[in-house]
Amino acid sequence: MKIEVKKFGDILTSRPAGRDAGLAMKAYFRPKANERIELDFAGVLSVGPSWLDEVLTILREEFGEKRVVCLPSDNVSVIESMKAIARGNA
Repeated sequence: MKIEVKKFGDILTSRPAGRDAGLAMKAYFRPKANERIELDFAGVLSVGPSWLDEVLTILREEFGEKRVVCLPSDNVSVIESMKAIARGNA
C-alpha cells in the first residue's frame, strides 16, 4: 500500500502535525496482512525530522518495523530527516 504523503501538506515540520498525520494514516489506511506500507514523498517540499519520526513511530507500532518504509526520494529534507532519526536526533 502506497501512501502519498503530499496529501498531508507540502511542508511537514512539526511533531504535533506528524502525530495527527500518523493517527490519520493508522485510522484510514488499512493494508492487507503482511502488505508493506510505503510512504511516497513525491511533491513534498520539506519534511522535518520531528514530523517524520512521529509518523514512523505511530505506523511502526501499529504495523511493525519492517512493514513501514519510506520510498527512495531525492528530496534533501527527507534524506536528512531519515538520517537524523537513525542517529536518534529527531
